[in-house]
Amino acid sequence: MAFLTGSSLAQSASYALSAVLASALLGPHQRGLMVLGVTTGSIAGLLSGLGTGSALRSRLPAVSGTPAGQRLLASYTWWSVVSAVLGCALAVGLSILSAPLIDPGLAEPPFLGAVAVITIGYVALTQFPDVWYAAGRFRAGSAWAAMVAAGGLVGVLLGALLSSSAWALLLAQGLGMVTVAAVQCARLRMAGLVPLDSPGRPELVDLLRHGCRALGLTMGLALALRADRYVLGAVAGAATVGIYSVAATLSEGPRVVPAALGQLVNREVALGGGLSQVARARRTALLAAALMGLLVAVGGWFLIVPVFGPEFADARPLLLVLLVAEIAFAPFAVASRALLGGGWMTTAGLLGAGGSVAALILFALAVPLWGGYGAAIACILTYAGLSVASWRLLRRRLGRNVAPRPRETVSPPIRIGRST
Repeated sequence: MAFLTGSSLAQSASYALSAVLASALLGPHQRGLMVLGVTTGSIAGLLSGLGTGSALRSRLPAVSGTPAGQRLLASYTWWSVVSAVLGCALAVGLSILSAPLIDPGLAEPPFLGAVAVITIGYVALTQFPDVWYAAGRFRAGSAWAAMVAAGGLVGVLLGALLSSSAWALLLAQGLGMVTVAAVQCARLRMAGLVPLDSPGRPELVDLLRHGCRALGLTMGLALALRADRYVLGAVAGAATVGIYSVAATLSEGPRVVPAALGQLVNREVALGGGLSQVARARRTALLAAALMGLLVAVGGWFLIVPVFGPEFADARPLLLVLLVAEIAFAPFAVASRALLGGGWMTTAGLLGAGGSVAALILFALAVPLWGGYGAAIACILTYAGLSVASWRLLRRRLGRNVAPRPRETVSPPIRIGRST
């Protein structure tokens, strides 16, 4: 647990430092464009995987070391390649479609190229750690996720020496992530976890079938956590997104411990853990999020203006509101992973889909009225609703002591042997 938390902290610190550097160099408007590029790439990276990472984690442990397990891994490997291509196409398309609504700079060729590169980085950040986690190697998975994020930070640092435009820093961040991801892929190959054998058709169908059921959760998370930037950009412009993103990036600090606990709970439930174990993780997640939120609130209030400049002063009160949202998010970070670990992909998918619809409605209503504050308030309501709903669903399925076998699969699951 300590190692996972440390790795998550390192990953969050890399993202935060990248945001701090980019914001200081670019100013609100250019920073807003970069934020939208990162948002587009991260959403496309999540969606293009079609939830196969969650499916692999729930199915690999039972067939690990067998021919069926090898075919399952090969199927996942080749789908990850396909998802990189799909992700790039999706990200470029979203950016082009967003340009008339938000800013013409989103459709400029250099910017689109940068979006494609960073999307590949996010595909790797989504797909590769789940392979380590599925094999039970949590230390390796969390360490590599942190190193990919650090690669993005190094890219921004190097890119800052050459240019101070949004597309150049976005491209540099993406190249840094992709470089480290390539090294990670080589390590996975050495560990026998990225075979290039021909994919098994039944295993690939199984991954996609069960992954698509969890896709609603992936899509719901992507929209609940990132759609505020798009709506805010369409209503108020890229400069407002740049200011809002400073508060949003800093506010994600309290998410570190809940995310690490969610990774552990995922496997515990997959191996038969009961509700009491998950409830203890939830209490720890809430306490850790509250304590971290207090520290971030004090530090952010005093440091935002000196570090970023007076044009970012509005980020200070926004940060306080968004920290409340992050505390409300903590139970969901644990419960949603428990649902995936238990094999309840359909339940998790419907929960995420419902959350995405609620988030879009709340953002569409609140942002035109109150701007960034409306987006922050909508985040509180969305996260709190997801936490309440996920825990009610989990209690209903997991019971007090022993986790039931998954009942939502169409065909019997392959009983074998995830972080964002």
